[in-house]
Amino acid sequence: AMHRRTSAGRSSTAEPADGAVVRVTVPFDPIPVETEHLLDPQWIRVAFGIDSDHEISSVEAVDSVKTIADKLRFRVELAGADGVQVLHCCAKAHFGETGPGSLVTEAHAYRDLLPGLAVRAPRTHYVAVDDAAGRALIVMDDVEALGGRFLNAHEPYDIALVRETLSELALLHARTWHDTRWSEHEWLAPRFGMVGWFPDERLQGLLDDGRGPDVAPHLRDATNLRAAMNRTGEIPGTCVIHGDTHSGNSYLDAGGVSHWLDWQITQWGHWSIDVSYHLGTVLTVADRRAHEESLIVHYVEELAAHGVDAPSPADAFAAYSSGFVWGWFLWVITSISSRAVVLEHIPRITTAIDDHDTLGRLGVV
Repeated sequence: AMHRRTSAGRSSTAEPADGAVVRVTVPFDPIPVETEHLLDPQWIRVAFGIDSDHEISSVEAVDSVKTIADKLRFRVELAGADGVQVLHCCAKAHFGETGPGSLVTEAHAYRDLLPGLAVRAPRTHYVAVDDAAGRALIVMDDVEALGGRFLNAHEPYDIALVRETLSELALLHARTWHDTRWSEHEWLAPRFGMVGWFPDERLQGLLDDGRGPDVAPHLRDATNLRAAMNRTGEIPGTCVIHGDTHSGNSYLDAGGVSHWLDWQITQWGHWSIDVSYHLGTVLTVADRRAHEESLIVHYVEELAAHGVDAPSPADAFAAYSSGFVWGWFLWVITSISSRAVVLEHIPRITTAIDDHDTLGRLGVV
């Protein structure tokens, strides 16, 4: 990593591609506020660590979209003795804003966590984090431009794909298993306290806004949801968890291989939170009911294959049965996802909660 000063004089840590040594002769802003700055060839040369043997012959913005953060897709064309090379990039940041954003955890995950784990995720070209200011920037591969396909709630996963995505979660979990060094990082702090941001009236309003029209009354109850979140938050963590394992946060690369993305709420937590949330949202209810036991056995076997003293299948299934609340909460509070996706996920995960008597297991009802 390189330590640089931004043009505002605030220190920030930035990592150029491949650890290249970059000599900065002009003030370099590691986290530009404006997209025009990020698309400047000189900024890209410094940030990406592009050597003087290659000319940046063009930089072209392709597309931009805003959800919680901004995503700017762009292409960089390099010309050198070895021919022309095109980099397809996607920058994730809060452009036009100077206050704290939502990307600090994700940037740390890409810079400090994922490189040592071999978990499949988008390749990064540049990552910068300013913890004091709460700001970050990630420039990663443009998945779609490289032939990848984002998965979604309207196409439930098949069992073979779920075995693959579970294997990657097991790798993430196993490589951080009971490694409490990770639990001490502020950027991986558990997030169950988020339920405290929502007074009962607000939470009840969300539960009643039509996102779960056929959900049983005890699952459309803010008091029960709050109590279940609090109980889930008391379960001791086992590892680093992805934290948002719904159907839209995985993609297939051009070769059809699954990768995990959107690491914004990665945290220290119990493995079951990832696994329950995942199986409870990506599968049809019928497929989950038919295959969840064998999928939990597969997950446990994957943990063991990575050297973890894994729970027994029976103990793992009991933990899985108690683990659906976090995913339920996130889909109750979401305001950025389309209603069509909410109406796929909420019935799937609340049915899982009822099937497994999750609230009873947690002592809520």
